[in-house]
Amino acid sequence: MDWQAQIDNYCERLAPGLLAEPLNALTNFAFLFAAFVLTRRYQANGKTDTSALFLIVTLWAIGFGSLAFHTFATGWAGLADTLPIAVFIFGFNFLALQRFFALSARQALLGPLALIGLLILLGLLGVGAPSG
Repeated sequence: MDWQAQIDNYCERLAPGLLAEPLNALTNFAFLFAAFVLTRRYQANGKTDTSALFLIVTLWAIGFGSLAFHTFATGWAGLADTLPIAVFIFGFNFLALQRFFALSARQALLGPLALIGLLILLGLLGVGAPSG
């Protein structure tokens, strides 16, 4: 895979270039703004909640990664876009099982592992695959 090659067959992108997806690029600032506000609140509260900090850091990564993809539209930017989202989904799943259902870390780890297994199974079955 050429990590520098332009990708132009998705969303509103019709051509290469930094401003080929102005709406998608602009909406990524909402993620960055939310991360900024949450960071300020986290610092102001003086808390040491590592779970909240993990989610805030991941939100920053989602904002910057998605901004990179919707401006550069390359393979590396696609990875920078999707990887933080996956980390957030699996991390939130793990943390929610711990906090909302009082599961131990070992028990809560089964949630993300089950999600990964389900995604693999759906992929093998071709569910969600593009048709044509």
